[in-house]
Amino acid sequence: MSSQDYIKFLVQEMVRYMDTPKQERKETRRQRKEQRPSWATHWFGMVPHSVKMFTDKQRHRFLRNGGSK
Repeated sequence: MSSQDYIKFLVQEMVRYMDTPKQERKETRRQRKEQRPSWATHWFGMVPHSVKMFTDKQRHRFLRNGGSK
């Protein structure tokens, strides 16, 4: 790819960005942010989710059996 092609590509992308209305750009940014996984899932996978499920189950069992003894 020559530098001329690259400059042409950059200019096309800039024009496309500037032609879209500001509200539409905000909406697409918001949608992308919603689709992104949470930081805990991104960095640690399913471990935080499984730990939360385990602790919720234990808490439910503890409360069902009469709480503190």
